[in-house]
Amino acid sequence: MNNYLEINYENNMNNLAHAIKCSEQMLSHEEIMKILACNIDDIKKQWCILELNCIKSQREADILCANLTGKSGPVRETTSYKILELISLNDYRQYFQSIDIINIFVKGIEDINPSVSRNVIEIIKYIQNADYIYRKIIENIENILKTINNESKNRSYVQNKKNFALYWNLEAITSLKGKIIPSGEFEKILEITANSNDYTIREKTAKAALMYIDVNDNLRKITNLLKEDVNIFVKNFT
Repeated sequence: MNNYLEINYENNMNNLAHAIKCSEQMLSHEEIMKILACNIDDIKKQWCILELNCIKSQREADILCANLTGKSGPVRETTSYKILELISLNDYRQYFQSIDIINIFVKGIEDINPSVSRNVIEIIKYIQNADYIYRKIIENIENILKTINNESKNRSYVQNKKNFALYWNLEAITSLKGKIIPSGEFEKILEITANSNDYTIREKTAKAALMYIDVNDNLRKITNLLKEDVNIFVKNFT
């Protein structure tokens, strides 16, 4: 145990020293982008992402967004923060509207790191093609629902992972409020998720139904059903 602590302490100190060394470097915008395009060490890449203060082309936006998936958790999280920072500014929003980038955001909604998921849900509020991202989210939810109740009981990790993805996809749809009119598929989805054994899924179901009642009165049956829910967090959205 002591040996493990010593090794862990040494690794932490080495990482700290490396982070300090990175912070002392003065890199140009072009050098930063070159590092972001490579599979370089995570600490240096995180520092470069934090130092990035503008996007000059579609290619640079593509490079940045490529770090949102398939990279280590810390890199994905830092990338999500930086994309949110840049896409919220009118000067750079145009660079994050391509279908390829939107598809990356759709994957990011389901990131195992909840900080990434939260940031991506804020990011998609700035997507102009809201109908496209809405359809992709609906497809994701439908695919999850096809299998979520078919997992054997001894595979709780798989079941929890699917619940996690379902939770964030439902939350993502609520973030599109005012940009889309929910389809009939959406109503059918909420009829299913309202009966979930997971109260967090029922909570997101109640929230989604309540938010879109003004454009689809049929959703009132969902909120009426969940008014009787035993969980106070679910009831708060009915």
